[in-house]
Amino acid sequence: MPLRTYIDTIRRAGTATVSGVGRLATLAGGGAMTAGLLTDATTVPAILTTISAALAGAFLSPRLGLTHPMKRAVVLTVYLTPHTVLVANLATELVWDAPEGRLVQGVVAVLWTAGVWWLRPARLAKRVAKWPAPVAEPDATEGQESAAGAEAEVVAELPDDPAGRWWALNAAKAGGVAEGTRVIGARPIEGGRRVAVALAATERGEPVPDIKIKRLSALMAVPEQLLAVEPIPGHGAGVAMLLIGPAPEPAVVHDEDVWSEIARSALPGVALIEINEYDMDKELHP
Repeated sequence: MPLRTYIDTIRRAGTATVSGVGRLATLAGGGAMTAGLLTDATTVPAILTTISAALAGAFLSPRLGLTHPMKRAVVLTVYLTPHTVLVANLATELVWDAPEGRLVQGVVAVLWTAGVWWLRPARLAKRVAKWPAPVAEPDATEGQESAAGAEAEVVAELPDDPAGRWWALNAAKAGGVAEGTRVIGARPIEGGRRVAVALAATERGEPVPDIKIKRLSALMAVPEQLLAVEPIPGHGAGVAMLLIGPAPEPAVVHDEDVWSEIARSALPGVALIEINEYDMDKELHP
């Protein structure tokens, strides 16, 4: 059996033991208050035992003892509240033995036992102690010292549009497939068959770096044949176009259509009668 399994088993056994002890302590406290309704002989020992257990748990528990100073007051309050209520009710049983007092003390005993059984304040206090330590606010001196360094740091704001934000966080990050680029626009083209994404270099005067289609395909989970990076006609190398989607098939142009266009614009009234094809290689080198 792996060592990790032994450790997990021991840890689970320890947690179950602590949980069982807590349950027994809850029943003991409820039993002490119930006994105090009938006799005062057990009340003082129960008070002393409760105070001792509260102090031992609060100051000898490693988890509570190592609590962050900013959380210690909350943790101790959560942990000591049931002990305080228990001691107060036991003390009330010593000094208020009227019938209405016994009624109130009995109701408190029932509510205390049910509440502690359900809320588990000791376990809740330990969970609060495990939470991340709060961040202390820096004083004025630390703020002034860090301000000088913050002036030199350039913070890149994420775009508002989803495509630009995704590109900035995944493709344009440090070491990413398109580091040094940003999305300046995206729209569907060719009737929605493809998406054209306009990219620009983040540094003014620098070209858009080469984007490896294989890496981009792996990042976007899109087949390589559906991706292409092309220059934008009429613009410099500082921008480029990422095309996503199947490239359009080249249109078949018939000779008759070509001649009709030529005749319409350059030779009006001339009709195409016959087309002959020649192999110039054979004509020049018979």
